[in-house]
Amino acid sequence: MSTITDPETRENRSNEEENESTAFSLSAPVRLVGFWMAIALPFLYLPLLTAGLETTGQRQTFVLLLALNVIALAVGHRH
Repeated sequence: MSTITDPETRENRSNEEENESTAFSLSAPVRLVGFWMAIALPFLYLPLLTAGLETTGQRQTFVLLLALNVIALAVGHRH
């Protein structure tokens, strides 16, 4: 059984635990938003696909939505 007696080591451990809890508290909401964005974004494809991808703007919008969906899937996949 070992004990931590060095104050510097104790302070480093405290800082690491604080950083981990902050990272966890921020990552959960980000994963949640990513998850729900990954579910909601495909519904925005429907009007574009129904109207057709005839213009450059429509194609660019579709590709942007697709890229956002892939990012949202990557961010929210562990939710």
